[in-house]
Order: sequence, then C-alpha cells, then structure tokens
Amino acid sequence: MIALRPDQYAALAAMAETEAGLHMPPAKRTFVTSRLQRRLRRTGLADFDAYLGLLNANDAAGRAERRHFVSALTTNVTGIYREPHHFDLLADRLRAHLSVGRHPRFRVWSAGCSTGEEPLSIAAVCRTHLGPMWAHRCEILATDVDAEVIEAAGNRTPDAALMAALSRGPVPGDADPAVGTPERLFASLQSGIRYTVHNLLHPLEETLGFDAIFCRNVTIYFSPPAQTRVHANLRAQLRPGGLLALGHSERLRDGAGDLRPVGRTAFQRTGARDLPSKATA
Repeated sequence: MIALRPDQYAALAAMAETEAGLHMPPAKRTFVTSRLQRRLRRTGLADFDAYLGLLNANDAAGRAERRHFVSALTTNVTGIYREPHHFDLLADRLRAHLSVGRHPRFRVWSAGCSTGEEPLSIAAVCRTHLGPMWAHRCEILATDVDAEVIEAAGNRTPDAALMAALSRGPVPGDADPAVGTPERLFASLQSGIRYTVHNLLHPLEETLGFDAIFCRNVTIYFSPPAQTRVHANLRAQLRPGGLLALGHSERLRDGAGDLRPVGRTAFQRTGARDLPSKATA
C-alpha cells in the first residue's frame, strides 16, 4: 500500500471539501488511504504527490480524475423502500396533491440517489396511485455527485432480487394485467425518472420546485458549513406544502424555519394544505 503523509492527506481533505463538501477529519486518513489505492493503480502514478498534481490539473484529465476521486470517497448505501415511513408520507402527500383538482405535475427530487433504488421506490408509490400512465402526471429527478453510480442507475436492468424487493412494497403484482412482465414493469418505473449528475453544494438548475424532496443519509458526510448550504438549497426547491425527508441521523442545520415536523426526520413546508393527520402519527 502506498503511504499517505499527513500533509498529503490535508491537501486531499481540502480537495474533497471543495469538490463535494465531504468532511474528512484526521481520523479518516486510513480509510482514505485505502480507498485511493485503486485510483493510483488506475492512473499509474507512483505516489500521492503525483496524484495531487493530477487532481489539481486544470485540464480534461484533471476534471475527470476529480470525479473519480469523489466517487472513490463516497459510500453508496441504499435499498428499495429504505426507511419505509417516508414512503407512507410520500403517498399521503401525493393523495393530498391529487385531491386539490387542477394542479401541476407532481414533482419529486431524489437527491443523492446512488444506484437508483430510492427513485425506483418513489416511482412505485406514484405508479400505485396514478396507474400505468403515472409518468404523464409525475416526474422524478434523481441526482448524485458520483457520475459512475448515475450511469449505473440509468442503465440498470431488472434482476430477480430487485423485482422481489419492489414487490414487497406498494407496486402492483404480476396478477395485474396492466403490469405484464417484470421487464415491462421496470421500464414503466424508469420511464418517469430523469437521472443526472449534480453536486448538492450548488443550486439546482430547476425553477418549478418540488412537491417532495428525499435527501437521506447524504449530508452526514459533509462539514457543518456544507450541511447548511445544502439544506438551504433544498429549502429553495421545496414548494409550499412540500415534503422534505432526511436520513435517520440527520437534522436541519439552520433550524426548522418554515418547515414543520410531520414524522421521523420528515418535514412539510408551511403555506399550503397540511399532510393528512395520520402521517404525523
């Protein structure tokens, strides 16, 4: 294993903070050293001084390696219907949205979507309430800072384990004639999801706002200032009455403000109809 000196680690930690808001205290030095060995092998570089030179290069190779660097340090832990109470709240929000009458398209942002299990779960909830043509009335934006996992999410194919996990939630079973084969069901779910690379430290280039935002177990890796910036960017995108779901160990850095708790690590922006009362139980 190629050694990582304290000064080299400090430079890498500063790069991680700048590029992705990642917080890398000295205690993570062994973890980072291990994670970056593969990048040294892939680039053919002999030591971390050379690797830092590549990371700081203002050219295509440097920009590409900075993306690989962030990917190497990011832990992608996800799953179908992870923290299921949030999906119950999403269903309540969707029902409230539909009860209003004339309304714009229901929009959901899965921020930090990893390999796509979260947006697929969201899509399953929307399809259950809107039917096979759900994507005409709902759209899901799925973003992650890691370009490799976004590519994997957009290009994945349904496997038995994935479809079995989806079947345990509110997705129509094979007996529904509108579903057909697992491949058709999976294609239906993917049809309403748009995958793109996005850094949560930067404002999202969207102007319509969202009825629900899932940003779960992402900011726990960020420094406190970066968490504050991310939460501000999320608030700016949430429509009045919209749902914000955070991870089980995350808290709003700058206080609740115009967000009221509606469940475990879940908030609703004030200014519109509240979620049904059962969602707050």
